[in-house]
Amino acid sequence: MARTAEGTRGSNKLLYAAMVVLAVAAMFKLGHASAASGPPQPAAPVLGKLLPITRPTAHTLTLPYSVPTHIDMPAVNVHADVITVGVNPDDTIGTPSLSDAKVAAWYNGSPTPGQMGSSIIDAHVDSSKMSDYRGAFFYLGLAKPGMEIDVTRSDHSVAVFTVDEVQDALKSAFPTDQVYAATPYPGLRLITCGGDFDQKTHEYLGNTIVYAHMTAQHTPTAPRNFR
Repeated sequence: MARTAEGTRGSNKLLYAAMVVLAVAAMFKLGHASAASGPPQPAAPVLGKLLPITRPTAHTLTLPYSVPTHIDMPAVNVHADVITVGVNPDDTIGTPSLSDAKVAAWYNGSPTPGQMGSSIIDAHVDSSKMSDYRGAFFYLGLAKPGMEIDVTRSDHSVAVFTVDEVQDALKSAFPTDQVYAATPYPGLRLITCGGDFDQKTHEYLGNTIVYAHMTAQHTPTAPRNFR
């Protein structure tokens, strides 16, 4: 299995679909600070077989390659800088450190947001290293279909996505085919930990997954100060 990956510059690569299963199983371990004050969960989580995802039938709006630098989802108070990560030596996808849990991470084996295919951004849901115990995606479980996500890119363009569906899946039944599909439109997948927290292993048993598709793009009047 390949241990390195590069961003997609014209078409969706299938390489990352196979290796991500391992990454999700290992993501965000030891990040939970208090089982009594855990993050919000989707209103109706699906922990077994997942229902089909609502997807656009056609989409012609696309953007060229440009790495993401910031993500905003105002409706659920998600605002985070985005770093770029690749594959770790153990073939898992990199994540921000627990001491930098307010930052999200774009996986560079997936398309950049706005390109054709499924762009992958993950982040911690919580961390004991944070003064408020909250990670960048602490409130991701409150997302609902129709909400908008703004992803600022390094070329200062903003790709606007609309949420199609929010799911909660067991890590042992992670919907790889749905999450990492080579979609015929610019898609976005936001992933964090969710479900029950295992006090013995110090990890969540599931993942909260947000599916979205691009609906607009614009350039902000005042460029953001990137990391």
